[in-house]
Amino acid sequence: MRYLLTARRFSAAACLLLSSCGLYAPQKELFYANAIDQNGRSRNGKIESNVIANIRCEITKGIYDAVNTGSVPWMATWGTTISLNLVWDEQSSISPGLSYSDPFGVSKTFTLGAGGTASAHATRNEAITFTLENKTLLAEAVLTRRANGKLDCSALADGVTVESDLDIDQFIYDKATIAGGHEATTKTIDYPQFSTFQETLTFVASVSANMTPTWKLTRFTANPSGNFLSATRMKTSTVVITLGPLAKHASPAGPAELAIQAQVQHDAALTGGAVASSLLSQGR
Repeated sequence: MRYLLTARRFSAAACLLLSSCGLYAPQKELFYANAIDQNGRSRNGKIESNVIANIRCEITKGIYDAVNTGSVPWMATWGTTISLNLVWDEQSSISPGLSYSDPFGVSKTFTLGAGGTASAHATRNEAITFTLENKTLLAEAVLTRRANGKLDCSALADGVTVESDLDIDQFIYDKATIAGGHEATTKTIDYPQFSTFQETLTFVASVSANMTPTWKLTRFTANPSGNFLSATRMKTSTVVITLGPLAKHASPAGPAELAIQAQVQHDAALTGGAVASSLLSQGR
């Protein structure tokens, strides 16, 4: 009896969990609350802040290493725009079914099937974009190397997906290698032979569950096929990094801005990512 009660409680909890997905704004985390610490900082805010710190660190290291190759001196005058987009998507459905069977005569049976479907879908989308001047990042790199002897971002890459080592520094250094090969230029390295460098990183994590209790009586069968309750939760994390010439330096009036071609390419990458996430969500 004790095990039967435990199973019933588990089933009830699972039903409540599954059927509630998509009825409310998706929470960022399922298993812990967004607690506020003694300094007034939220748990989720600190996680996202650490992700941004890691991205900034990797970009700083990449620019420093690339400029020191001597192949891309003009990169020191460029800027870098970073966009972090986080999407939480939840969907649930309930599909009850009923089958009625009534035998009459020797070899004849009347069967009637009935069912219905209801679903709910909710999405939370958060985005942040900022532009940094490469000369500022280079100055920070010099100070960090002077204090620590090296540039090391490993302490910030302490998780999986977007919280892991993103290899952004390697992406930037690879472009310095291309520039040093002279295949893409008709002038000396003092002239930038590229107008934009861009990288897009996308991580998609998905979990799903379903439950189908079935009852078979003399003439009635409940939920004879399909899933009675089902739910899916998906988190998509996208990082877009664009390096290009600066059109405007940072000032008290506003942040730095990239030149128009780099801005357009960055915006296009953001739009493409948003469309892809929407199609992925609707296709489930």
